[in-house]
Amino acid sequence: MMTDFCVIGTDTDAGKTTFALLWLSVFGDRYGYWKPMETGQSDSQRVRRLVPTCRVWPPLRYFAEPVAPSLAARRQGESIPLPRHAAAARPNHSPLIVETFGGPLSPWGEGSLQVEFLRELGLPLLLVASSAVGAVGRTLSCLRALSVEGLGVKAVVLIGPRDPFAEAEITHHGGARVFSLEGPGDSSEWTALEIADSASRQRQVLLDLAEWLVETPRPDPARPDLTRPDPARPDPARPDPARLENARPDPARSADWVRRDQQAVWHPYTSLQPPDPPIVVTATSDEFLHLADGRRIIDGISSWWTILFGHRDPVLIHALTEAARSIDHVHFAGTTHPWAVDLAEQMLATMPWSGGRVFFSDNGSTAVEVALKLAYQFWLRRGEGRRTLFVGFEHGYHGDTFGAMAVGRDPVFFGDFEPLLFRAIQIPLDADALDHTLKANAGDVAAVIIEPLVQGAGGMRMHPPAVLKDIAEVTQRHDSLLIVDEVMTGGGRLGPLWAHQAAAIAPDLICAAKTLTGGMMPLAATIASPTIVEAWETSDPAKTFFHGHSFTAHPLACAVAAANWRRLPRTAQPKAAAMETFWQESLGSLRDHPRVRDVRIRGSIVAVELEDAGGYLAGIGRQIRRSCLDLGVLLRPLGSVVYAMPPLNTSTASLERISEAIRRAIADACGEARGRASTVALSNTGVSIDAEVAGTDATASD
Repeated sequence: MMTDFCVIGTDTDAGKTTFALLWLSVFGDRYGYWKPMETGQSDSQRVRRLVPTCRVWPPLRYFAEPVAPSLAARRQGESIPLPRHAAAARPNHSPLIVETFGGPLSPWGEGSLQVEFLRELGLPLLLVASSAVGAVGRTLSCLRALSVEGLGVKAVVLIGPRDPFAEAEITHHGGARVFSLEGPGDSSEWTALEIADSASRQRQVLLDLAEWLVETPRPDPARPDLTRPDPARPDPARPDPARLENARPDPARSADWVRRDQQAVWHPYTSLQPPDPPIVVTATSDEFLHLADGRRIIDGISSWWTILFGHRDPVLIHALTEAARSIDHVHFAGTTHPWAVDLAEQMLATMPWSGGRVFFSDNGSTAVEVALKLAYQFWLRRGEGRRTLFVGFEHGYHGDTFGAMAVGRDPVFFGDFEPLLFRAIQIPLDADALDHTLKANAGDVAAVIIEPLVQGAGGMRMHPPAVLKDIAEVTQRHDSLLIVDEVMTGGGRLGPLWAHQAAAIAPDLICAAKTLTGGMMPLAATIASPTIVEAWETSDPAKTFFHGHSFTAHPLACAVAAANWRRLPRTAQPKAAAMETFWQESLGSLRDHPRVRDVRIRGSIVAVELEDAGGYLAGIGRQIRRSCLDLGVLLRPLGSVVYAMPPLNTSTASLERISEAIRRAIADACGEARGRASTVALSNTGVSIDAEVAGTDATASD
């Protein structure tokens, strides 16, 4: 039995095409060949010429200039397909050998690396390296990089004169099965006869490799195995039942967990007598939640906006595992650790100013509390103690602690606490309204606080960058501080790494939380500009910022966040942009629906506001949640606002399922007749929706 596989190299000129030629010379009557990205001299044409029995598919992109595909495309004004789209274009032929360019971490296109294509492709990987001096270091470095990315290899092939020492070292330190092959000779102008002769002499090695590719190798516990993903995540697509006993489908056990939960647990933003029982989640993977009753549903809200790329991200699990080998926790007053320093430096490097400091805390509310305290004390340090007033905006939400409640002032959430809250004004989100307010309260305002571009819990209300820029200009003109609450908007969900970057403004204080660690662990940060920091640059101990938490800058959380932030600048923006395009195409037409007030889309977020009274407590939200859950999608509508914000790595199939679930749930809630009944099947492998919605308006399936 032959199998599809992908040939990767430690770097350029590692010998990938040489291997492909030898392999296809023996198995070309069965195998097809595809190299999706090519520059310079075409390897596809070379394979077609030297192995005429092999079927060769044309590349997706070819550029004559012999440079990296992304650079060649940029110079020619062309684009590179997204890794997901390129993988989907894989020829329908089996067995197939796919050859890549450069190394796994070579740039693929704007904001992505080739390793993302490998992940989307999902084929067994065969790593090719030159046997020349340095083979051990090159190979082990590549194996380690792949392991960090959650990818493993089936085998390593050394191209060139055989080196038993290199074979043994790679096997010992990397846990890899190593095969060695030699090319026909030093000349690059080989003939078909020379290729065939060389392959014939090494036929047994190629046969052994073919057999190995379809075997499941037994790991040797005595040495590390870098050919596999990190053992903390043995299968990124499914939970490991050996590790997660609770993940086994068991409806009776699920009912027992619900019963015990309702006797012992108090859930956030949930009535103690909820209309629906909680769903019991026993495992997660990618964009999915695996339930105790055997179902697998899509996490359409990224677990309250926290999961950035996907559940149990192998990059983050590796970072957590590696840090846990060295440290668990240490208090952060008078001590430091490399993970916090690394993360703080990375975050400060993305700021619109040079310098500043990062103050770590635990969650979004505490990040806001820190910002509010810093803003007030800043003016105290400046001798302006009368500045005790804060200005927020209608529909704003900044958390549930007292300072956050004061600047949010939502009457449903916080009305009972009004007598306990300090002075704050909520105004329409408008620069003119802010200008009037700051004039009327000249010298009294400590800071203005805003959620940039999207007000989350207030109904996913969106405003353009120009409005944010005007608000920042008015705030600065009136000599007040500006706090941007990026707890939800930061991390690339909306496209830019920080939402405030879209308006090209320089806030005084920035709050971050949810996506700092990619959703894996709780961590928050308040980033202070150099102007703010300067007010505390004194040796006077009485002017210390007296604030802190037991788990401030938790080392494991910082390690995960640092790994997350290393890839954010190059990966988040294109994924958010692609998702924004998808939402526009799939749900934008709902703007024409008679019961839809508005459809708002930015980055990974889509929000559909219905023409229903009741606000956050509107009963239609609960009805839509139930309908979507029946269709295998977990959403949590904000009353009459139905929104989705799935992880950035969510597959196209899952995005389509979310879109269809929203359409059908709205149709059901609006009492629209169906042309024929809908059949929904839930299973361990997913949710299939087998019926169409036929109707007379925009909620019908397109």
